[in-house]
This record gives sequence, structure tokens and C-alpha cells, in this order.
Amino acid sequence: MKKSFWVLLLGIMILLVSLFNSTFADQDPNDPAGPDSVFFNSRGFLVPEPPGVGKVAIPVYFRNDAYVIALQIPLTWTGPATIDSTSFFGSRISYVGDKNVSIDNPNKKFLVTADVGLQPPIPEGRGMLVKLYFSTTDIGTLIIDTTANSPLPEEHLLFSREDSVTYVPRFRRGEFPLASEEDPNDPGGPDSVSFYPDRAYYPLPSGPGIFYAHIQVVNDGEVGAMILPFHWSGPVSFDSVTFRESVFEELEYRIVNPDTASNKVMIGGIPVSEPPIPPARGLFTTLCFTVYGKTDLVTVDTSFFPPVNHYTFVSNEPLGYAPQFVLGDFPVIEYWPGDVTFDGIRNSADVVFLFDYLFKGGLPPSHPISADINGPDRIIDIEDIVYLIDYLYKAGPDPLPGDPW
Repeated sequence: MKKSFWVLLLGIMILLVSLFNSTFADQDPNDPAGPDSVFFNSRGFLVPEPPGVGKVAIPVYFRNDAYVIALQIPLTWTGPATIDSTSFFGSRISYVGDKNVSIDNPNKKFLVTADVGLQPPIPEGRGMLVKLYFSTTDIGTLIIDTTANSPLPEEHLLFSREDSVTYVPRFRRGEFPLASEEDPNDPGGPDSVSFYPDRAYYPLPSGPGIFYAHIQVVNDGEVGAMILPFHWSGPVSFDSVTFRESVFEELEYRIVNPDTASNKVMIGGIPVSEPPIPPARGLFTTLCFTVYGKTDLVTVDTSFFPPVNHYTFVSNEPLGYAPQFVLGDFPVIEYWPGDVTFDGIRNSADVVFLFDYLFKGGLPPSHPISADINGPDRIIDIEDIVYLIDYLYKAGPDPLPGDPW
């Protein structure tokens, strides 16, 4: 049996123990209302066998139940990984101008700081702080912890209240097993299931939004059936499943069995009178949701769908095999329809940007959904410019939310 299997098994056991035994520290007396916290959603990752280099993205989350004006979050990690980069895209503090991440790969430390200055304080809520992008060099366990016990002041974990009083939030470390095990019944190279895009959108001022979680599959051999049960969480409600633009659109027998009471859906593709599903790479199906909240994270994970449906591809093996799976994590991004420059203001700069893009070879909008202004037709053209001009200068109707497909 492969060494990586035992590493994965050991990592899962460590993770389970940590989930049951890890507890937050006592609440700081200067922490207003309920306890604030910094934490991770621990999970495992599949990475290449050494000497291959893997890529792992890990969000850091925080919670505060009263206004905060500054953050100082020093962290350290152990395990076979280095940090490549970080991103505040989708972060609750993305609007803060004075924010920074200092990375010290030789000592495996990094420091996240933010200070609102004259900007509005960070409102109460829960969601992503920053996303960390690691390169992995081996299998093992990546552990991210705090340096809060360091004697250095800049390595103390601190939140600052509106009255500038600082306090220490609770902290829960992240443990992430890294394994390269491929199901032994998976023929050829590893098959996989993953999602795109990497975000959901919430139109201001009051939503709701539309979110499509596109499910992409890779199978390098013939497959007799695909059984994919999923569970979702976050500020969304399930609407439907569509096979529009699917590479398996012509498959005659497809199963969609939603259980909205449990936030689950089971999707299957089974050739009955047809040949087996041929090798393919592309869109399998799409989960359609309504986004009703403008903060937090939408997550789609694998699940068990009673009574017998597990996450499985079926080949010639009677029990099938489990393809590699990439968890769907989607930060909710709030936006104003018509805010083409995505700076929070709808004005003439948006008209100029859109005109330059369409007619002068300018840069495309960073978030095309905000430029599809005249309704969800998934086309950005002169009609959107006319609609925006009417809104800005002729008391026309408000720009409409776009279609994020």
C-alpha cells in the first residue's frame, strides 16, 4: 500500500482529533459583546507526488461582533510548503486602503495588518480575511498557527476597538493534510471534479443575486456512470440544475435529486442504451442558486446521499472509484450594477471605461457582470453604454444586475 495512503489516513486522524479537542482560548475582557475570533476551515488537499509541486489555496477567516478599526494577525506555519502570494479579493476588508501582508518564507511566518484610518470601521460580521497561496513540495501536514506567544510586540494577535483599546481575539489553528493518493481503481491518470468560477456576486443595494456553480469533470477513460452527491452551505438557496453547454448534454439518462431541507443534491449521468461515457474534459452540469446575503462564503462539498449514493465514477470495477475532488469555495462579492470600474461609484468614469473597452481596445472590465447594465443578456455592447448614460444624465432607470454565467 502506498506510503501516501498512510500519510493521508494519519492526517485525517489528526484532523478529527483536532476538530473534537481544539477549543478557543478564554475571551479577552476588552473584547466587546461576544468573543471575536480568527480561524481556518481545516480540510485535506491532494497534491502531486514529490518532486512534483502542488498548489494550495487556504483562506483565513475572522469574526467580529462589534466595529473594529485595526487588525494585527501574525501567523506561522509548519509543513512542506512555501507562500507564493496572497489576495484580498473577496475579503471583508478589501475596501481598506492601509492593509498589508508581510511574508517571511525562510522563517515560515507572515503578518497581516489593516488599519481603516479615516475610512469606515470594519462592521460586525464573519467572513474571509485573506487568501494564502502555497506551493507544496511533499506530502505531509500543513499546520498554520499563531505567533501570539512571541515576546515581540509586532507578533501579538490583536484587534482594535473604535476607542483604540486593543484586545486578543480567540484563535483556532488550521490543519491541512497533504496527500497524493489516487484511488487504485481509477484507470490511467487521476480523474477529477472541480468548480468554476471562483466567486459569487450580490448586487447592491438589496439583491438578490444569481450564482452558478459550474461543475467540471475530467475522465481519461470510459465511464459507465457518474454519481455526484453534493452539500452546499452559505447565504444561498438552491434553485435548479442545468446541463446547458455541458459536454454531456446529449446523455439520455440524467438524474437530479435535490433535498433542499438538508442542503443536498444528487446528480448522476448513466448511459442506459448508449455506449459508456467517453473520455472527456469540460462542463458536466451547473448548480443554480439565489444569493440572499452579501457577506460570508458559499461552499459546495461532496456528500453522502442516502440510502446508497456515494461520490463515485463507475468503470469496469464493480465498486467504482472516487475521482479527485477540489472543494468549491466562493466568496460573495457585493457590487453596484453599472459600476464598471468597480470602485463603488457609478459616474462618468464608468462610461469612459466602457467606451474605451468597446471601441478603443481598452482593458476589459475586471468584473464583467457589473458592465452588463441593460439586463442579464450576457452581452456587453453599445446598448449598455446608452443605458448607463440615460441613468446618469437623463433620470433613466437603475442599471440592472447582470448574468454571471
